[in-house]
Amino acid sequence: MSDAAAPFQRWLCEACGLIYDESRGDPDSGLEAGTRFEDIPEDWRCPVCGVGKADFRPLGPVSPVAVSPRSAPRAPPPARDAGVLIVGAGTAGWRMAQALREAGHTGSITMVTACDGALYPKPTLSVALARGLTPAAIVERSGPGLAAELGVRLHAQAWAVELDLARRRLFTTRGTLRFAALVLATGARARRPELPGAGASRLFAINDLAAYTALRAAFSTACAGAAARGRAPRLAIIGAGLVGCELADDFAGAGAQVALLEAAPLPLPGRLDAPTATRLCEALAGRGVRFAGGVTIDAVGASADADPSAIDLAWRNADGADAGRFDLGVLAVGTAPETRLARRAGLAVARGIVVDPSTLACRLAAVGADSRAPADAASLDGVWALGDCAEVDGRVGGTVEPILRQARTIAGAIVGRPDRYRPRDPVWVLKTPSLPLTIRPIPMPASAGR
Repeated sequence: MSDAAAPFQRWLCEACGLIYDESRGDPDSGLEAGTRFEDIPEDWRCPVCGVGKADFRPLGPVSPVAVSPRSAPRAPPPARDAGVLIVGAGTAGWRMAQALREAGHTGSITMVTACDGALYPKPTLSVALARGLTPAAIVERSGPGLAAELGVRLHAQAWAVELDLARRRLFTTRGTLRFAALVLATGARARRPELPGAGASRLFAINDLAAYTALRAAFSTACAGAAARGRAPRLAIIGAGLVGCELADDFAGAGAQVALLEAAPLPLPGRLDAPTATRLCEALAGRGVRFAGGVTIDAVGASADADPSAIDLAWRNADGADAGRFDLGVLAVGTAPETRLARRAGLAVARGIVVDPSTLACRLAAVGADSRAPADAASLDGVWALGDCAEVDGRVGGTVEPILRQARTIAGAIVGRPDRYRPRDPVWVLKTPSLPLTIRPIPMPASAGR
């Protein structure tokens, strides 16, 4: 057992950037506040990405920063070297930097990101095979190259650890950064629901280039192994939303036998009417995709095959129980906004980081409130959020279209030329060659996800 008198420590998941703080524990995983990392059961998994304890490294003692939500000053004096700090280097982060320069901002821009900062179109990940694109070919610009063009100080491979709103500083794994204005562009992470069975951790969840690169490498291995056995590679996809359907079509077109499993009766629930969804099923079947709706997953077993990606999957629906062995399994059940940094700093968080719908300024959480932010929560001067991490009028992201408009609104506020943001209903494009669809704006419930 650990020494109860020793200072509490923080541990960083090197796979996804989650920080385990011993002083706070992880109540969602049954770990009470004060649980030492060494006392966590060995079968515990990262609640975000599913890796084990061996993939965590120590960050050192817990920061003394303790910011009360109402202690953040409305307009604190910035440090002399402070400028605009952008957290996140996805499409939202880079569009923010670009919008600032186009708006005439000549001051410093600093960007911190846990990845290498490369800019790439995320929607391409689910259709890259059909387009003959390798993971490397998906990248449009390198992080250092784009940073040099825009005059951005890029801190790559750096995790944001703690945000001190009162003193306008961000603690990272590569040092402390000060800011006069802060833009949170932390994006979203792939959802990983709890599934029964030891093979659940083998399921790929694709929401960034690194995860997609790992999937493509595993698929190449699966293709070679299947060819040696005289058969096609077998792929199971759990979730038949936009991404799940696109991946199913894409990998089927590359010769895989694909099983597409969905909890709802038909694909793209909430976005397609029944006749159109049925047409999509038929089109996918023509590509060799086997669709099963109304599915409940009973078990995800770790296959005894030598390939570490193989799974034994068991499920049931109205047609009865079924099972199969697959070379690969993919989770495509949507995304969740990345809000941990904002929540810990005392910003209002509900489904995403709550922002003013016209200015995109972040709001402060009420003292003693739970994660649901009150409607009258105060906006915070000099702190904004955009993209998939932001919640605007109860809705979170999912499409790329609003990002540039959001960036322009925030840039206008920073340079003193306010430009009101006006939310629009999204247009969804299903990029399946077997049946491409454009889903026009319709009133959508706020709970509808990607």
